[in-house]
Amino acid sequence: MHDHVIDNDGVMSYGVQLIKLYLILTDVKDAVLTGNGEYLATSHKQLLVNFFSTPSFNAYAIEMLVNIIQNEVLLSEAEAQQCKLGAIVNWHGGCDRNMEINLFQEIRNKDMKGLIQSMGANKTEKAIGRASQASSGVRRIVEAFDNQVNICASSSSRSHRSSDEDEKKICEDLRLLRPFKFTKERHHKSFKGINSDECSQIDKKNSKSG
Repeated sequence: MHDHVIDNDGVMSYGVQLIKLYLILTDVKDAVLTGNGEYLATSHKQLLVNFFSTPSFNAYAIEMLVNIIQNEVLLSEAEAQQCKLGAIVNWHGGCDRNMEINLFQEIRNKDMKGLIQSMGANKTEKAIGRASQASSGVRRIVEAFDNQVNICASSSSRSHRSSDEDEKKICEDLRLLRPFKFTKERHHKSFKGINSDECSQIDKKNSKSG
């Protein structure tokens, strides 16, 4: 079924667009987990188009564009390869346990802030410098201790049950709605006029002239 036909059914268009975005997100997460920097760089090209198609995400589109230009134009082949590999880090070791370097840096910043705040009135430039350098080591020590004494993040069976009940309710609603059975002129109240592919709405002529 062609996209312009699907777009006559807003509910179906919403579902199709949701699946497309989910697959892109899954590709990106898989590239990160497996440490495939080359594929992650390729995914940035797809993300650029998707971010550009939504005005509120144009800042992310610019970030993707800068990344692409650096890798393919401004940097040498060796430097571009270093950037692609440097976008991912493996903190714990092991297969398929990588994370984005930006997320890793956010975690480190949080650790450093925690150490600095714990100093109270004893903050000095020298002490802050030592805490910043030691933050990653402190986290490794804490994680090693937690593993040895079998301390794990607290979880609640109640929340798990609640999640299962919510999922069952959603499945029941979807069975009644039949989102992927074409129904002409159907639409969500909050998403009137939605398209199955937002990227198709990009004004290519104005984009080129701009």
